[in-house]
Amino acid sequence: MKRGQKMRRELIAKIGILGLAVIFLLSMASYSTDQEVTTQGKPDKPVKPDNPKAEQITFQGDLEGDEAVFGCCPNAGPFPVYTMTLGFEFAGIEAGTPIDGWLFINYYGAGRDQKYKVQFWWNYDLDQGIEIIGGEIYHDRQAKVLTVTFTNDECVCIKSKIPIPQLVNFTLERYPIRNP
Repeated sequence: MKRGQKMRRELIAKIGILGLAVIFLLSMASYSTDQEVTTQGKPDKPVKPDNPKAEQITFQGDLEGDEAVFGCCPNAGPFPVYTMTLGFEFAGIEAGTPIDGWLFINYYGAGRDQKYKVQFWWNYDLDQGIEIIGGEIYHDRQAKVLTVTFTNDECVCIKSKIPIPQLVNFTLERYPIRNP
């Protein structure tokens, strides 16, 4: 074998070994990068825009009110400001007087016996507020309208749960406000 051919083969062998070493080092570098990503956990969820869900909430009957509210009513709040008119005297307030307070409405219980809870208060510490659990629930899922009809349901003081002597009758309607 000639000396030139031998040098060429040695050069090809050295380049091949060097190439394999580079491939090995690159694969190790990508492996360590993958490990770092997996040990950091899941990526953060994208931030939702600050656009709370707006709903129209309407009461008709012994409870009267009709307002647009935002972010109502997860179990832990927030509790939206709401103006309600009671069709009966309560806590020294005459029937028909509008009251500024806070509202909580949501499902109560589960299954066939599921009811609906309505709470409205203007001074919780002094037990000035009402709570009604009951109603017949109708949810039109296609139109996204919830209607709850309360017929002769018991109304209690919100904090002490002492019954108010009068049974209440009213209809609650709740639906999303669509952006124009």
